[in-house]
Amino acid sequence: MNHDDTPAAVPLIGLITGLALGSLLVNPHLALAGWLATAVATGVLHRLRTPSPSRGGFARRTTRFFLFAALGLALALHAEVRDAREGAAFNGFHPERFVNIVAPLERDWKTLDDTSAAGADDAFVLRASHFSANGIAFDAPISVYARFPPPPMAMEADLRAEGFLRISEHGGYTLSVKSPELLSYAGQLPRWHPAAWNRALAQRLDRHGAGKRDEVALAQALVLGRGEHLTEEMRDSFRAGGTYHLLVFSGLQIALAAGLLAALLRWMHAPRASDWLLLAFAALAPLFIGPSASVARASVGIGLYALSRICKRPTSIENLWCVAAIARLLVEPRDLTEASFHLTYAGAGALLFIGKHFQGKGLRRPLGALVAAETAITPLTLFHFHQYALGGSVVTLLMSPVIFAMLAVSLLACAYPWFLGAIGILHRLCILLNAGGLAGFFAAPPLEAMLTGGALALLALAFLRGRVRAVAITLALLVPSVAAIVRSRSQHNVEHPAVTFFDIGQGDAIALRSGTHTVLVDGGRGERILPMLVDRGIRSLDAVILSHAHPDHCEGLAPVLAHLQVRTLWLSPRQFRGACAAQLLAAASFSQTPIHLVRDGDTLQSGDLHFTALAPETRFRRSPENNSSIVLRVMAGGRRFLLTGDIEKEAELYLADQDLRADVLKVAHHGSRSSSSPSLLDGVAPRLAIISCGRHNLFGHPHASVLEALSDRHIRVWRTDTDGTIEIVVREGRLYVRPGLH
Repeated sequence: MNHDDTPAAVPLIGLITGLALGSLLVNPHLALAGWLATAVATGVLHRLRTPSPSRGGFARRTTRFFLFAALGLALALHAEVRDAREGAAFNGFHPERFVNIVAPLERDWKTLDDTSAAGADDAFVLRASHFSANGIAFDAPISVYARFPPPPMAMEADLRAEGFLRISEHGGYTLSVKSPELLSYAGQLPRWHPAAWNRALAQRLDRHGAGKRDEVALAQALVLGRGEHLTEEMRDSFRAGGTYHLLVFSGLQIALAAGLLAALLRWMHAPRASDWLLLAFAALAPLFIGPSASVARASVGIGLYALSRICKRPTSIENLWCVAAIARLLVEPRDLTEASFHLTYAGAGALLFIGKHFQGKGLRRPLGALVAAETAITPLTLFHFHQYALGGSVVTLLMSPVIFAMLAVSLLACAYPWFLGAIGILHRLCILLNAGGLAGFFAAPPLEAMLTGGALALLALAFLRGRVRAVAITLALLVPSVAAIVRSRSQHNVEHPAVTFFDIGQGDAIALRSGTHTVLVDGGRGERILPMLVDRGIRSLDAVILSHAHPDHCEGLAPVLAHLQVRTLWLSPRQFRGACAAQLLAAASFSQTPIHLVRDGDTLQSGDLHFTALAPETRFRRSPENNSSIVLRVMAGGRRFLLTGDIEKEAELYLADQDLRADVLKVAHHGSRSSSSPSLLDGVAPRLAIISCGRHNLFGHPHASVLEALSDRHIRVWRTDTDGTIEIVVREGRLYVRPGLH
């Protein structure tokens, strides 16, 4: 008997197809009309021809597919119209005038050190899922940055702020508030609202957790879904073990709580009350935790399960998985491209559609589930995070009792703060367990491989059954993982010398390669450069050279030292100070990377690449950190490159007596008007100029005067903010520019 345990699989595939194609079709309106007509025609023909049961089943599946694909197209069209409306409203705001925004207070303020988005050394950020600007509603998230300690929250409902509304280099809305007088809270949360209970508990933990910052952060994350105060060290530890999903309030906690409630009521012989309580719990959980995608997905699944029991329409868990995915995409179509959506449904789907068909007796039973979960999760974590955590499922199993214990203790700590000490003990145990996984950074699968593997897996889900389906889904999910390995191996060696200027945002990061040799100059902000390196098969570096210790050049190097093999780290002893410098030294000490203090005239040979450092020992009166940047003269394949860091006109004048001639100039200080003096440009006389700067950056880089000076000298300009990552290959003495790389 070929029983269909997933009749909702075909509608799910149709909905995903419509959402995915909505932004790609030339005329989605015509496609929508055509698909609807095809669905209606299929249904009519099915009625007129009275086909056999097998043909009738095919006609029904085809009709459902086209109807849900049309629905997906309609949702995509709606999102496109909404985005266009919001874009037009944003463009209507004067760029030099303050905008009044109102956003819901859904989360706490988070302290950021050295954030460029706010343009300050110390800043605070608060994120909201939607907002209004000058009375116009925006159904998009926003990040509000304050350059001062924001006032503490009580039970207010909304944030009101004035500032410059911008679009960040990642495409999100940001507002920078410059003064406390421009920020206030308004409205009041009703005492009966679950969000008010959540905030009251968070404030209680804050008051009674003095001196136990980490324990309070863990309790708030596990019980209240507030992960704002978790440190990066905590996050990195759980990511390395593949257990980050256990750290914050997610579907796991909801499923656990719902299961305990259901088991308790059924033990009391009240199954009907159990179903109604599950339904109420599914409705209240998102109101308590806030608009978390993971919580919403878990609540949808539990609510549908309870509703099916109340309506006496029992269904299979597999079919419920499909219906829950459909319901979530109907409510929030943007989830289709979210990593959390992919990981949530891929992990559960692997256990349902693969794991149970490979289970045997004894140890084979859990082993089948673990292999299934790893097969589904690994390509997704590689694609979204460029990380793998093999054995993460095993660590999750081992850690789940510890997390449950920590969750119980955190609940007690909300009432009795002296339980916070036990949270610290349990967290240390979690650190030990996370250290046992096999984790690291690796090349991400190409997008084409992800789409191919995902499409084949969904088709197998819809049209195959039993063990055959499990095998087919497994093979489909191996496609992106194999593609990632092939991608990494194919790019491990370069045939000709190449210099890559990475699109790293507002910062510098340059990789120079020859054969299997690589030197990295600067690393931009955050961890963005590390995935870009591993995507190119780079696992070791002959040298890392830091031009100067500003975060937009320095911050990304600490993760590089931690995760890649680096033979030597070149630093300038001049003006080497600040938080980023301290972090880099700590990373070098931990990884035992040798440090070379650069002096003027130092040279380095890496394959066919030859570096000469220009670092005159002088004190500069203006912008000493920028002017003390190490300038590198590089020979690659017979061509000369000049990498100038952030030097300004004072340092440029000091270098005027040097031989600076180069074919390619990395324009200093992101194209700022404080750099690129006429004497420097005339002395270098480059054919090509590269400007590394961020999209929509707050500094106006590159400056119009610099672009004009380059144009007057007939120098071809390439920019990372408009051209993306730029690679220059030197082949037979000629320069070949390849822009728009990822």
